[in-house]
Amino acid sequence: MARPLQFERQKAIDAAMGVFWEQGYSASSLQQLLDAMQINRGSLYAAFSDKAGLFKEVIDNYQSRIQSIVIRLLSNELDPAKGIKDVFELTLLALTKDSLALGCLLVNTVNELSPIDSEIASHAANKLDVVEQAFIAACERAQTLKQMTKEITPESAGKMLMTSMIGLRVQSRRGVETSDLRQSIMPLLNMLMPTLDKR
Repeated sequence: MARPLQFERQKAIDAAMGVFWEQGYSASSLQQLLDAMQINRGSLYAAFSDKAGLFKEVIDNYQSRIQSIVIRLLSNELDPAKGIKDVFELTLLALTKDSLALGCLLVNTVNELSPIDSEIASHAANKLDVVEQAFIAACERAQTLKQMTKEITPESAGKMLMTSMIGLRVQSRRGVETSDLRQSIMPLLNMLMPTLDKR
C-alpha cells in the first residue's frame, strides 16, 4: 500500500510558485524548491513526477487563482468597457511595486523557455490564449453596446489589448514606474473606447 503524501499540496505549490516566479524555471534548483516547499525529494517525485511536472501544476494554479480575476473582469456583461479598463487598473496598475517587479509568470515563462523547452512554453502560451479570447469577447460586447469604436474589428482590438498587457508586464518587470505604465496604456484605451475619458 502506497504511503500517503505527508504535506499540504496547495501550500507546497504556492511555495514553489514563489521560487519559480522570482527566479524563473531554469534558475530554480530542485533543492531550492524542496526547501521552499518543505518536502523531500521522494515526495516531490511522487506528487509531481519531476520539476517540469511541478512547474506545469504551478502554471495551472497561477491561471486558476490569478488569471481568473482577469477573466471575471472581462466578463462584465453590462459595462464591458469598464471591465477592460478594470483589467489594467486592478491587475496591473494597482499592484504593489514588488508584485510588478515579478511580471507575469506566464509571460516570463514563454519568454524564457520558448527557445529551450517548447512543451512547457506552449503550456503557458495556451493559458495566455484564454485571456486573449476573453479580451476579444469583451471587445465584441463593447462594440455592440457602442462603447468601442467600430473602426477596428473586435478581434484586432482584443489582440492589441493583449499585446499591450504583455508589454506592460514586461516593462513592469524592468522596473518601469506605475505612472509611466499608465501613460503607456491610457491613450490606447481612450482611442478604442472614446467614452472612457468622459466618465
